[in-house]
Amino acid sequence: MTTGTILWAGKRLTDEEELSTRRLVSLLQRVGDDDSAAVFERFLPEHDERWTPDELEMGAHVGPWAQFDGAEIEAQSDTGCDADAA
Repeated sequence: MTTGTILWAGKRLTDEEELSTRRLVSLLQRVGDDDSAAVFERFLPEHDERWTPDELEMGAHVGPWAQFDGAEIEAQSDTGCDADAA
């Protein structure tokens, strides 16, 4: 199954999107890519206060309308990552 999540400043993640993002952060931390992990970790609910007003306004205008026509991104539905293992 092909899945994808578009993230923007201030977006309220569904439970599924939050779990997927946590798994990605965990994976990036395990492979030593702490900078990329920090970028994605910022979208998790516990970090909502880290967005600046300008970032939130941009996210409100751009994020919900983002669309990628003709682009297909394939991802495995199970990455084998356990977010609790980190």
